[in-house]
Amino acid sequence: MDTVCTRQPVSVTPHGEVAARWMQYGTPVIRCSRRKRALESGWGAETPAAEILEKFGRPEQAPARWSGQHARDLVGLLTGRSTRPGGRGLLVVDLDMPYPDAQPLEGRWANCCSGVDVLEMHARAAGESYPETYTVMTPSIGKVGRGEQLYFLQPEDGPLIGCATGAGAAAHAPYELTAPHLGPMVDIRGAGGYVIAVGCHVGDRAYERVSPPGLGPQPIPGWLLKLLRSGEKIRQAAPARPVVRQMPTGTRAERYAVAALNGELEGVSGAGEGERNRRLFAAARRLGELSPTAPAVLAESTVQDELLAAARAAGLGEQEALHTIRSGWSTGSRSPLDGAA
Repeated sequence: MDTVCTRQPVSVTPHGEVAARWMQYGTPVIRCSRRKRALESGWGAETPAAEILEKFGRPEQAPARWSGQHARDLVGLLTGRSTRPGGRGLLVVDLDMPYPDAQPLEGRWANCCSGVDVLEMHARAAGESYPETYTVMTPSIGKVGRGEQLYFLQPEDGPLIGCATGAGAAAHAPYELTAPHLGPMVDIRGAGGYVIAVGCHVGDRAYERVSPPGLGPQPIPGWLLKLLRSGEKIRQAAPARPVVRQMPTGTRAERYAVAALNGELEGVSGAGEGERNRRLFAAARRLGELSPTAPAVLAESTVQDELLAAARAAGLGEQEALHTIRSGWSTGSRSPLDGAA
């Protein structure tokens, strides 16, 4: 008697269930690492909708994509993209918290201690109430308290809203309109970006929905849309970082240090979303290790200024970037590579 082989169904993991549910809503999803870095490519803002649907928008793919070694991968929701006919996807306002050793904000933001405070200030200035929409509490590991994300629907008319990070440089600008910077600790995630879905964990903390069960993502309030529409209707170019010139003279160690600094700056300024902080920390640590070999080139103030410019070109906010640079430099300085050059 011949044996008939049947394929056993692939069980759906908890994160696979999360992915399938969002895909059923029309939101394409990608797999992300425990550090929130995208693990799949080919989902950029300029990728055709048909390709997005085929690769990242079919719920029946979830069991296979979130199985085996990928069972615990985080679920990234592609913002500004939808697999539904005529759909425009999500726009997420990400309200962060500061690091414990962050300096108090000054000037216009002096009374703000979080991204929520910044958005509340904008609402008061417009004479409006704080938005009510689908709201998620985020882990914000290593920071003072937990952050908050407000999910909205992209506007039905006009260009899609893009991405922006804090008070730093704009990111992902293939569209006519790129989201402006609403202030420190406020990130905009639209076309070309992604956020981690409710139900995923980072460390021992989960992304948790805190809005009422029946409240889904709402249209962007008029006052907030006006702020988001205030950007220039041109392709935004990342601000140029300072270029460290090759020294015509100097010791072998100094020439090596210049080359190392240039290489690290190039790596940081070209880093993509999800890997920028990791790349920035690694660069600061490496240059901290090398500093004793060429202190005239790799002085702490010089390295900080150069890396900060590169980080802003990559789309990181100044406060977040400075914290990462100082942490990486401190780590590297404790393990100098005196004989590296």
